[in-house]
Amino acid sequence: MPILKRHHVLITVEGVRERIEKNQTFTCRYDLVGFANDGRPRYICLYLFEDKEHILISSKVTAAGIKPKILAVWPGLFKHHFEFGDKTTLCFNSDYTITTGKTQGGKELPEPDSSSPTSE
Repeated sequence: MPILKRHHVLITVEGVRERIEKNQTFTCRYDLVGFANDGRPRYICLYLFEDKEHILISSKVTAAGIKPKILAVWPGLFKHHFEFGDKTTLCFNSDYTITTGKTQGGKELPEPDSSSPTSE
């Protein structure tokens, strides 16, 4: 996944909950990182606290190591945003990116290989 090539500060839901309880201001965004086998989009959640990007990770570490928490739109992303998000409106764009308030989510998908044939 391309997101692992960038350096992020890591945060769990528990860490977000602590910051919310301390009334720290933040924004969040959801970046499109791929599609499930059934075609549904998958997203990661990034929080911006004090000008630093934090990537949401699972609270449990597996044998595969630390990985970003991947959210499906329903119910995962909706439930997460209403409970731990920045209380902004979610807007789904035609390219499957999400805008939260004034923050445009990114698209972390690799560019299609121009040399490979496309199916129509």
